[in-house]
This record gives sequence, C-alpha cells and structure tokens, in this order.
Amino acid sequence: MRLELGVFMPVGNNGWIISKNSPQYMPTYDLNRRITLLAEEIGFKYIFSMAKWRGFGGDTGFWNHTVEAMTLSAGLAPHTRDATIISTIAPAIMHPAVFAKMAATLDDICGGRLMLNVVSAANKTEYTQMGLYPENFEEYRYDYTEEWLHVCKRLWTEESVTFHGRWFHLDDCQSLPHPVQRPFPQIVCATSSEQGYRFVANHCDAAFMGGGTVEEIRAGSLLAKRLGHEAGRPVKTLSNIILVLGNTEEEAQRMYRSYLDGADHAAIDNIYFLRIRDKAAARVASMTANYQSPAQNVFYGGGFVGGPERVADYFAELAMTAELDGIIMTFQDFLQGLQIFGDKVMPLLRARGVDVGRMSAVADGVMSA
Repeated sequence: MRLELGVFMPVGNNGWIISKNSPQYMPTYDLNRRITLLAEEIGFKYIFSMAKWRGFGGDTGFWNHTVEAMTLSAGLAPHTRDATIISTIAPAIMHPAVFAKMAATLDDICGGRLMLNVVSAANKTEYTQMGLYPENFEEYRYDYTEEWLHVCKRLWTEESVTFHGRWFHLDDCQSLPHPVQRPFPQIVCATSSEQGYRFVANHCDAAFMGGGTVEEIRAGSLLAKRLGHEAGRPVKTLSNIILVLGNTEEEAQRMYRSYLDGADHAAIDNIYFLRIRDKAAARVASMTANYQSPAQNVFYGGGFVGGPERVADYFAELAMTAELDGIIMTFQDFLQGLQIFGDKVMPLLRARGVDVGRMSAVADGVMSA
C-alpha cells in the first residue's frame, strides 16, 4: 500500500498547537528552508504552504505573524530536488490573470514540480480587513472560484483569451509562457463539505481534508473518490494530521498534557467563533455539538498524540482502510518531529507493509543536523 507523505509548513507563528506551553517561534524563511531540506532528505513528497492573512490573537498571538505562500514556495523550490511544491491561493484576493502568470513563473522555478491549493476564502475577516470579501460571498464562493479557475486554465493553455463571465472580463488577454507542466499544474482544494468535494470532482485533482478519526477521514476520502468517479475524473485524497510525536508514548503524552495545561483559551475561542460565523444553521449546529472545552481544542484541526508505534499503527490503518493517498503533517517542533518520524516511524510503516518512499537518509546517517 502506497502512502505519500508531506509536511505542512509553519507559515504562521507557533505552528498548529494553540498553547502557551507549546514551542513558540516565528515563521522565518530560514526555519522553513531547514524543514524543507530535512523533509526531502527523509523522502517526503510534498512541501505544502498555506495562505493566511490574519491571526487569532490570544496570549500567544496565534498566527498573527505569517509569511506569504507563493513567495515562500519560490524561495524553497531551489532547495528541493524531487519534492512537489504545493502553494496556496485564495481567489477572492487576486485576479486570475495575475495569478496565472505567477503560477507559471513558479512552475518554472520548481522545474515542473508545482501543485496549487485553491481555497475559497471562508475565513471572512482575513479578507474584509482588506476590503476584498464580496458581499454575501459565502452564498456563491464556489461559483466564483469555478469561474476564476476556468479563466486560469484557459490562460495556461491558450495563446489569447477573450472571456466575459459573471465576475471576470478578458479581451485578447495573453499570458505567456505557459506553465512547464502540460496542460498545467495539478490542483488541490482544501475542503470538508460535500459541496467542496463536488467542486474537487469537477475541477481539481485532489481533495485536502482535515484530520480526525480513521472513520471520519475514511468517510471524507471515500466521498471525494466516489464523486470523482461519478464525474469521470480520478480524485486523490490528502489529509492533514497534526502530530505530537515523542520518542516514546510517555514522552508524547507528557507533552500533550503540558499543551492542554497551557491552552490559549482566547485564541481557541476566536478560532471557533470565526469558523461558525456565516455558516448555514445545520452546519453551525453540527460544529457546536462537536465543540468541547477550549482545553480540548489545542489543535488547529485534527490532532494525534503518540510515540512511534502508535503513530505507525494510525497511519497504516489510514493507508489500508481509508483509501487515503497521502498525509500532510505538522509537528509540535518541526525539526525534532521530522527527525523522529524519519528515524523511527517510517521503518515501522514499512514493516507494516506501507510504501512510504525511499529509505530515510536520516536513519542511514546521511543527513547532518
């Protein structure tokens, strides 16, 4: 069973753990470069950068400091040989003709190893602060994104584009050269709703889902693949897993308890209430039912705590029962976590029959600290 692995880069300060007791750091280029080098030496396939324009405050100033995904990806690409660079764009903030040119340039920098993550700008305050969130956008954001992406694809494949749609108007618009990849880079869409999975099935190549239990991830993966099959297009599924990974189970659980003790309650509440705002009533009811005390929400997304054996069991089960194609990881400390994962978890996954790429250079003593 093949499982592609990737790292979800720390574009925002302090990573994905919302706690005063978790590692505190800024999302510097140097840190992201070091993570990229180590991830590729271990044998990871994906280097994934999200787009984030506003943080959630609290005592930790969670994600108040962020770097821009496309620029970061351009800086990281020359430090890679084989990894796929995934960079993120929110269509609400940029005209498709401008982005089409940027993406073609970045694909050239990557040597044809670019993949694009398109998000439909659901966190409203990130865009209202710039005056870039259209009125009632939540009601039609997927229609808007469909038209935006349609324009990009035409610019990537045609010599000249004339197009008059609901939101975009182009007259003899040229965007040359085209991307290195033909017809254009693969496209992933981050989503968790059936509407989002249908959008992926019709317009994208992969769905990027949140983490959770094996059953939750399996349900999303199978739905995305079924909708892709119905649309006549194969769909890959990738899941984001936030790991608290220790050298031992005891170490991992000790770190997690410390993070719970230091939970940044104000930031967690800010995140939660921003997530439910503007959602449909049924969606709000579902999210509210799943909302626990702030101390239980120290992960921004689906988290998993464990030592190497437990993490290997979890990943192997996902690979073998959820029809999942890949896992994109974050760590409490990226460099430390990647080192442990390469040294201890990847050999265990291979022993469980999961193909996770070439042998770990870290484990073989090739990679220096």
